[in-house]
Amino acid sequence: MSTNPPSTDHNRNIMYKQILAVCLLAAATATAQALAANSSFPSRPMRMIHGFVPGGNVDITARLIAGQMTSLLGQQVIVDGRPGAGGTNGAAIVANSEPDGYTLFLMASGHATSPALYRKLPYDPVRDFTMISMVASNPMVVLASPNFGAKSIRELVATAKSSPGKINYGTGGIGSGMHLAAVLFEARAGVQMNHVPYKGGTAGPLAVISGEIPLIFTTAGGAANFVSNGRLRALAVTTKKRFSLWPEVPTIDETVLPGFDVTTWYAVAAPKNLQVALVGRLNGTVHTILQRPDIREKFVAFGAEPYSTSARDAQQFLASEVSRWTQVVRDAKIPPQD
Repeated sequence: MSTNPPSTDHNRNIMYKQILAVCLLAAATATAQALAANSSFPSRPMRMIHGFVPGGNVDITARLIAGQMTSLLGQQVIVDGRPGAGGTNGAAIVANSEPDGYTLFLMASGHATSPALYRKLPYDPVRDFTMISMVASNPMVVLASPNFGAKSIRELVATAKSSPGKINYGTGGIGSGMHLAAVLFEARAGVQMNHVPYKGGTAGPLAVISGEIPLIFTTAGGAANFVSNGRLRALAVTTKKRFSLWPEVPTIDETVLPGFDVTTWYAVAAPKNLQVALVGRLNGTVHTILQRPDIREKFVAFGAEPYSTSARDAQQFLASEVSRWTQVVRDAKIPPQD
């Protein structure tokens, strides 16, 4: 009988098998815990936070989604608007919440411009959030007074080139999505116009109607009635695809600037490190909601195009939007706010 001690390789193999067994047990335990949490979720009311005032498109979107989630998940989803600092107050609350699925965020496109527009944020706009799904997009539109000389987007570019700095245009304020869309348009078209900021999205269209300014960049939903009754003329939409409510209005992409594509958008998100199982559950819920014809009709009625995505695609989109608009703001030398 051999009395030689076990070889080093033999001891190593035993150690590896023991480590593997421990890892497999830990993984199985974690999986079981995740499945248990997912099967019992939600067991209490949830919050959907946004950073804007009641009654606007962000609030309307949040209430549409939250109401349907309440029915599908069997627990009330309460909309909690925390306005202030361009939506960053609401974002900060979500970023500092527990990643348990009970705090959700109705994220709007301004979230992607905040890093460039504010000197300091109490969160990272990408890393501190788990994206669940995109929800909808809202085309922007270039609107003009019926009395304005340029009757098309091509004529606007030609007029602006012949009269640099002479055309006044309005937006919802410095650094707003409308303003940044106009800044990008000017840069791509090689024109210079004069920005007149207004407070909020409704003052601008009224300023055009009254003759105060001839032109405005704004969201399509907020101007639909003015276009339909002929008080404003839609020169072009800023998205690559034509707006379903105005199929006759061309896009900037197809007329003067190929590849131009700017939209306001909405998404559902949560704090970082949300369990993968819960991300999947919530993503499926949002997808189900956005497939309902009555919900889709409600979105279109206020100027939005509903669509859902995978959580991964939404996360990648957010990162690309932050990078894109940071560069636009820097190139335009728009000063950051405190």
